[in-house]
Amino acid sequence: MKPNAARPGGHPRTAEFTGPLSIPGGEVAGAEIVRELGPEVSLAVWQTLRGVLMWAAETPEARPALFDSEAMRAWECELLVASWEPELRYPLAVLVGELAGDPTPEPIARACLCVTDWALTREAWSTALAFAEAAALAWPEHPRYAWTVGRLLRTRGRLREAEQWAQRCVRVSVATGDWEAQGAGLTALGNVRFQMGKYREAGQAHTDALRCARRHKLHDREGEALHDLVGLSTATGDFSAAEKYARAAFDIYQEGHPRLPALAHDVTQLWMMRGQFARALPVLRQLLACFTESPERLTVLASGARAASGCGEYDLYSQFFREAQSLVQTTTISNAAALIDLAVAASNAREWRDAEEMLLNARDTATAHNQSDARLRAEAALECVRQHRSAEEVYITPERTSDDPLFVKVLTSLASAETHVGCSGAI
Repeated sequence: MKPNAARPGGHPRTAEFTGPLSIPGGEVAGAEIVRELGPEVSLAVWQTLRGVLMWAAETPEARPALFDSEAMRAWECELLVASWEPELRYPLAVLVGELAGDPTPEPIARACLCVTDWALTREAWSTALAFAEAAALAWPEHPRYAWTVGRLLRTRGRLREAEQWAQRCVRVSVATGDWEAQGAGLTALGNVRFQMGKYREAGQAHTDALRCARRHKLHDREGEALHDLVGLSTATGDFSAAEKYARAAFDIYQEGHPRLPALAHDVTQLWMMRGQFARALPVLRQLLACFTESPERLTVLASGARAASGCGEYDLYSQFFREAQSLVQTTTISNAAALIDLAVAASNAREWRDAEEMLLNARDTATAHNQSDARLRAEAALECVRQHRSAEEVYITPERTSDDPLFVKVLTSLASAETHVGCSGAI
């Protein structure tokens, strides 16, 4: 007897989850799991998920009577000797075995994340997310599981849900005194609000993250908060603040920090907003060695194409644009900002058809993923392109400044950055 061997008529009830979230039934997730996974494993995966959700939805005193222990033990044995992948069978067996008794939240949550890890290696995104959510619901007092769900949702462009989970992470971390998780949650909240175009709220979250890091002497978190404020200040046109935050972030990261390349990329955005394409281009060319896979490589290629066309180096622009175009067709990650950069680059090169195609794609992507700021930028640029005018003018603020130590600091830091897929974090 599998998880549906609960008390007679036992279906997962909808239970309120502290905060804006609720425990869902497993039916919708089940349909996605069946679609992603082969028939040999999908039923067992879905039934296990449903069992965890049932357990999480019940009050602690009602949980011991929820499943038939003998039937669950028999199912655990079936999973242990089955012929399919042990990386999936074993965590499922742990879950079933735990549910047969009177488990604590910790082993349930940890085993769920093992299934999430397995699913991510196979790009089974819905399965990965379903089990991450199950982990967070099974152990709601642990903020880092909420953070994990929010991170996965943001990666898939589901920003409103990601915002809710980040808020959950912050609230629980404050209640439990987990300051590291509080900093991570505030950073996640600021980043997702930035993508949603909520700049004021994003700034408050990043400022709170910086304050938390400094109060609790979380050195790495302080650098990340400063880094995030670079991008936010650049987007809102406060270039002096962006430079100040960038210098401070470089000082904290020091040589060899894995996020140095991402910070260097963000500084190139500041320079291009000032019309300093010749300063940005050599840095972006160097950054390509640090980012070898999408979506990060697509982002750097799009920035490089924009800088090259801004400098009038159209052969280099074409090289960057064509490689980026091939990645656009294969990546499954929302990247409206990169599409806009490619469109701006094409408009600078007077490639109007390419520019319009990228902007239409960017607008659709931003709309589908609730990225209101990117959608508005795409629409404004599209109006220029259709009039055969450079889209650069819709959000560039030309400002020529003399060379400063930040340029040297960026190039020096890149000399120490390791080439490592994903080590530089999301751009």
